[in-house]
Amino acid sequence: MHEISQRMSEYMVTRLAVPRDDVDRQRNDYWARHGTTLRGLYIERQIDPQEFLRYVHDVRIEKYLQPDPRLEQLLIELPQRKSVFTNAPGDYARQVLRILGIEKYFEQIFDINFFGYESKPNPQAYDRVVAALPVPTRECLMIDDTARNLAPAKKLGMQTAWLHGTAERYGVEGSESADFVLASIYDVAKIV
Repeated sequence: MHEISQRMSEYMVTRLAVPRDDVDRQRNDYWARHGTTLRGLYIERQIDPQEFLRYVHDVRIEKYLQPDPRLEQLLIELPQRKSVFTNAPGDYARQVLRILGIEKYFEQIFDINFFGYESKPNPQAYDRVVAALPVPTRECLMIDDTARNLAPAKKLGMQTAWLHGTAERYGVEGSESADFVLASIYDVAKIV
């Protein structure tokens, strides 16, 4: 995520001529008002979202991740249907799952393209995902590393779990919407 964040900033500097010393302020503003940098740039600068997504996700994921047999075993032991709900493009999400060795355990990927560049925590993105899910929301558990992304899921009747291990990066805003707090993804079996 650090490299992707750097690439977002670099995109703004090189493609949109945003002064380097103003990039962080603008990105924080977009994140606060629109949910993501992409959404802010799409609305306010009318950028080509596909070009942005290709640019920022052009990273060598295998440099950071490797197969995770422990996570695979956890997923095997949880018979529930599993889906990914991400602000990233689907190809990138599939690549991450493939490198981790867990792609086959997820039925669907709801990505930024699926919800028309709306993004978590925008309620419209959740509405689109819920409409496509094959189960009622009361039977769903949403796990997210950004606490504020849990509030819309909670409002729709889902159980929610905050993966707290990244709190320093994303803060605790919205943590009151978490039914559960996980220090690690490996703890999910304890709540399921």
